[in-house]
Amino acid sequence: MKQILITAGLILMGLLSCKQNDPNTQQAGMFRGGQQQDLTRFEEEIKAFEEADKKSMPPAGAILFVGSSSIRMWPSLDSAFAPLPVIQRGFGGSTIPEVLHYADRIVWKYQPKVIVFYCGENDIAEGTDHTVVFQNFKKFVGEMEKKLPDAQLVVLSAKPSPARWELWKQFEKLNYMIQQFASQRKNVLYLNIGPTLLDSSGNPDKTLFVEDMLHMNRQGYARWERVLKPILLDLYQKAAVQ
Repeated sequence: MKQILITAGLILMGLLSCKQNDPNTQQAGMFRGGQQQDLTRFEEEIKAFEEADKKSMPPAGAILFVGSSSIRMWPSLDSAFAPLPVIQRGFGGSTIPEVLHYADRIVWKYQPKVIVFYCGENDIAEGTDHTVVFQNFKKFVGEMEKKLPDAQLVVLSAKPSPARWELWKQFEKLNYMIQQFASQRKNVLYLNIGPTLLDSSGNPDKTLFVEDMLHMNRQGYARWERVLKPILLDLYQKAAVQ
């Protein structure tokens, strides 16, 4: 009887291992209620990027903006950061595992000098613990260091918003972990950009958000741009002389 139980246990472990290694069952983090999420839910957006590249391939050595909808919805990115060459590759309401999943197709191939990264907020909102989100972020950095060893990563902190204010403590924990990690890496710059969206009482300024109270309006993005643009100008100029 004992031998039968051991054999059954080994078979079960083998089946679980096969399922975990099957690319068709890849999951984007851990979700509430045991929900699982396919990493390919935004495949059509990625294909649209690839079609655009066929018509006009962005220049190598540019500044790549990648991540979730806060990157995707950034208005007039080209003009906002002119004369810097920028590539906008935000998609869906993506999570970090999804960015990793598509990195070969929307990040590494452009050989950017600088990557501006905003992702992780959706991961937590969908139920992934901030410690897991941090580990996935470190995986992205590890891949970047292998694929683009000379690139500089600028990480924008998770933002405060009225719609997700109840999650702010979790966002702060993630921000702190990324800040500490970045302080030990010369190729990773953490930018605490959240305070630009707070009012005098320390709450999210609702005048800086669109109707859903999650995404920023033009005024909100303008605040980010005032902080970020001089940093990118400096990083790009330094990269150009290396």
